[in-house]
Amino acid sequence: MKKINIKGRMTGLLIIAFITTNALLIYLDEDDRVDRKSYLHTWSQAVTYDLFERVETKGVFTSQESVPVYFDGADGSFQQFLVSEGDKVQEGDDLYTYQVEDYAAEESRLQGEVQRIQEEITAVEDYMDKLEAYDIPDPSSTTDRSTSSFFGEDRNPAEEESSSSPDSSIEAEYLKEEELARQQAELSKQQGLLEMAQDQLDQLQETGEQITVTSQFSGTVTDIDEELNAPILTMKSANLVLEGEIREEDRTQVKENLTVDIFVPELELETTGTVTRVDEFPEQTDLGGKSRYPFIVTLEEADEQLLPGYHAEMQVITAEAPQAVAALDDALTTEENLYAWIMNEEGILERREVTTGMEEDGLVQVVSGLEDGEWMAVAPKDEFRNASVFLTSMQVKDLPIKDLIELDQSTMLNYGLLGLLSR
Repeated sequence: MKKINIKGRMTGLLIIAFITTNALLIYLDEDDRVDRKSYLHTWSQAVTYDLFERVETKGVFTSQESVPVYFDGADGSFQQFLVSEGDKVQEGDDLYTYQVEDYAAEESRLQGEVQRIQEEITAVEDYMDKLEAYDIPDPSSTTDRSTSSFFGEDRNPAEEESSSSPDSSIEAEYLKEEELARQQAELSKQQGLLEMAQDQLDQLQETGEQITVTSQFSGTVTDIDEELNAPILTMKSANLVLEGEIREEDRTQVKENLTVDIFVPELELETTGTVTRVDEFPEQTDLGGKSRYPFIVTLEEADEQLLPGYHAEMQVITAEAPQAVAALDDALTTEENLYAWIMNEEGILERREVTTGMEEDGLVQVVSGLEDGEWMAVAPKDEFRNASVFLTSMQVKDLPIKDLIELDQSTMLNYGLLGLLSR
């Protein structure tokens, strides 16, 4: 008969009971009376980083401006074009000639045109003088509503209540400069029209019969209609802009004056631009699909290699957080609230709630609850226990092995004796 090893069985039962008892104590330890440790093998550090929110889309380069040129048969009989398709013309270059059939009527028309343009110029100059002389009211000392109406804006009472903040004076100053720039462009346009009309009048009074029409625009002749259908000639600006479309879900985020990062694959060229126009109406509407809204980006500095028709990839920066405290998305945990497991300087694991902002490429902006340089536990998550001592695996690659080998004998002896004495 085989002898039963009672002692061995008793030892096994005691070991199982010991392990089970300890496991139950840890499981039922709601007040953390049992001292436990957290063994971590992955962690990351909070960093300071510039974060951006972007809307990605594509666009194509096209001429910034297209200018049609017309000829009114009532002015006389057309003679000839003085340019060809593809010609580059400058402001003041000759475009075409026509023969005057009624000298008195044409002279009267040109004189009236000169007078009308002069009156337009005077009105624009007067308005610009008023703009330049206008002082932006101090928002802290006035509730005057004349600022917005002066720049052609009407605000409701709710908006007026918020217009007494310092930001409102900055906005008013911006509106003033924007309106001055717009009026300066209009003044330049009218001065060009005046010069052209005066030149035609001078030609008529000198020759009595033939007038040469000059260009008020610098660009390239892209189309000539030999049948004299309107417009008889079309020119496009040498300045390029990017035309693109925004998806329906991104329309509310994209506004004028936002910065755009641009990449041209054909040239492997990177540049930047600014959103200068966003259409309020989609290119087309479809009940079964999503709408797309056209927008235009103006380049800060166009490269000479760029040509109309080149395609580009665009990233519109809709929001930014410069020098933000950021953490890896994997280091943040969500239950009822968002929190991180902080590995503090005392060697204790700390559960801390955090507030986050924007996210970019796996990095999350931490608005509050985390400071730059703090370490966060990432894995394993089943080892995360609040207020527990944490232990990390040895990072052999970070040890200065070479420095240890190069220690002199006396230093190695001192360290060895210190180790023995500490026991």
